[in-house]
Amino acid sequence: MRKVRLRRGAAMCFALTTAVSAAGVGLGSVSWATTKAKSSSSAPLVIGGMFPFTGSKSLLSQWGTHGVAVGIYEVNHNGGVLGHQLKSAYVDDAADSVDALPAFRKLLLGHPTVVIGPFSPTIEAVIKQFQPNDVADFMVGGLTTLDTMNYPYVFRTSSSDSNEAIAMAYYAISKGWKTASLIFDNSANSQGFVPPLIKAFKALGGKIQSNITLTPGQSSYNTELTQAFANKPKVIFDSMDSQTAATLFSDGQQLGYMNVPWIGDDLQSAPQGAYAKAFGPTAAQELTAALPASPSGASYNHFLGDYKATWHTSTILPTSFNEYDSIVISSLAMTLAKSTDPKVWTKDVLKVSNPPGVQCGTYASCVALLKKGQKINYQGASGNDDFNKFHNVFSGFQMVGFDSSLNNTTRATVSPKQLASVVSKQG
Repeated sequence: MRKVRLRRGAAMCFALTTAVSAAGVGLGSVSWATTKAKSSSSAPLVIGGMFPFTGSKSLLSQWGTHGVAVGIYEVNHNGGVLGHQLKSAYVDDAADSVDALPAFRKLLLGHPTVVIGPFSPTIEAVIKQFQPNDVADFMVGGLTTLDTMNYPYVFRTSSSDSNEAIAMAYYAISKGWKTASLIFDNSANSQGFVPPLIKAFKALGGKIQSNITLTPGQSSYNTELTQAFANKPKVIFDSMDSQTAATLFSDGQQLGYMNVPWIGDDLQSAPQGAYAKAFGPTAAQELTAALPASPSGASYNHFLGDYKATWHTSTILPTSFNEYDSIVISSLAMTLAKSTDPKVWTKDVLKVSNPPGVQCGTYASCVALLKKGQKINYQGASGNDDFNKFHNVFSGFQMVGFDSSLNNTTRATVSPKQLASVVSKQG
């Protein structure tokens, strides 16, 4: 099956490379000159979205497209950017590094000004391509290898998985669960949690009894579950794709292992989602997921209003506020720079998002301040959006559970101050 997939990916790569070449555009050679004529007119600016619409992590595409749509709504309903309206264009990377580069090449054909995504599973396959192709990127996800990234055209409005891992450990210890087993699949995204989680849990007085690495797509995980529960851990930490989770949780139900607290990553937080459904009848009591905390102030409330107007619901999907903030920030940077050329406006991202400056939490209020010549400090729906020198942000986390209908309930929050206290204990 894998060989077939590789052949398909190679064929797609060839076809798209041919199409790019025929258009006079090659990877690494898309320049602003290609779109200069469009930018000087009132033509729409393209917001590119690179998400997995197919594959085992296809739910991420819903998260991404929901956030992008709300961000575009916010900007377009408040005057657009320098006379331009925004429009979206999406490609499918299938959460697979084999498909990521061909998908990126296809996206370039639409001449995006900024790309939202991809998520953690594929960002490293394309991260070196944004600056050479003169397009800015706001990736989504907490991949720990990007904690010290150095890519001038790449930004991240979602907190690192290393912080999420600390939140997971802090919550477990706060509940008195001091012995744990880890069950993580072998993907780079999942394995990125393991070192910071182990370090934080031990620093807080916890003991790791076993660290199980799963191979995705197996027909049974009875052996791995038996190993994980051999010493009767008080809590299980886990991260895996939804298909693997369905098999593992089903096996766990048969073995009687689903009456113990499980703490998963943000993928497992979706209300009425595949993970919660697969967990079984004890999900409402035993399944908890860590999710970057959203503020409850004016910025978030404004985002929620836009979300309702766009999707006609107040049940927001995870990360949607990250994509929203990414579009608002990039639009503000273009406004400040008086340019839609990424070579110009990416240098102003930190100028509109970081202190000092007058705090503002909506696109319209921030633009009004910029037009008055004032320095601004955008306060986003996902948090303060203050980027460090590695273009990363820092936020707290909410520990999300489920009710009997598998809708979300907040069981606890872990503040930035509490996260910092764990880091200090680690030495």
